[in-house]
Amino acid sequence: MKFSYQLFRDSYYPIIPIKIIANGEEVNTSAIVDSGASISIFSGSVARQIGISMESGEKRIFQGASAKLIGYIHNVTMHVAGKSFECKVAFSDELNTSFNLLGREGFFDEFLINFNEKQRELLIEDIQK
Repeated sequence: MKFSYQLFRDSYYPIIPIKIIANGEEVNTSAIVDSGASISIFSGSVARQIGISMESGEKRIFQGASAKLIGYIHNVTMHVAGKSFECKVAFSDELNTSFNLLGREGFFDEFLINFNEKQRELLIEDIQK
């Protein structure tokens, strides 16, 4: 599936629509595909929308390029590019970026991902297991 990069504050980013499901609840949101992130990190507000008690998850400290934050790991169902799969996601109220982040663990395992910066396109193909 091909996605066009999205314009945000004068720059283009590989942002895609996703659905997160847990506890019989679901939320449609978007996230930037981030090959530099080891795990997906979403805003705490997403956790609350799907009925997750954020701090009941495994507490982990994440160190990014410019800051560190505390996140809580939970298993959720993610629906991306026509495919549903289980994925670990960290939720944090300290995520200070404008985007949720789709990281390598659990997400990149499911797809062949091609960043085409010149065309500002992201190609995501299901890896048949």
